[in-house]
Amino acid sequence: MRELETDWWFLSLPEDWLVDQDDDSIVITDPDEVGVITLTSLITESERDIEAGLGELMETLGVDKSQLEATVLGDFDGYYQEFQDGEDWVREWYLGSEHCLLLVSYDCDPENKMMDRELIDDILDTLSLKG
Repeated sequence: MRELETDWWFLSLPEDWLVDQDDDSIVITDPDEVGVITLTSLITESERDIEAGLGELMETLGVDKSQLEATVLGDFDGYYQEFQDGEDWVREWYLGSEHCLLLVSYDCDPENKMMDRELIDDILDTLSLKG
């Protein structure tokens, strides 16, 4: 495993997974290009109420919080959902911790939705805030 690090958080990835970064997001692709993880960080200068921050994020995105499951991934608390969107199977996490909100998604073909499920969960469970 190798570590992917940003200014605010880090996570562990298998050596052969590909990482691309632009101004807004980090895109992680498995070596077989079956699926893609996208992480988008929203940072504030001061600590925020995580629940309020997540509520604002989900409202902005038009997400109905009542349809989500509570979850914890590494140092982050938040909400999770999965659904079919056109020809893609999508798993989404809305996560928060201290100064950082994270919008995380995993997209793949519906027929592959179970293929990397456990590995994706294991990768995302390594999300840790930088000290």
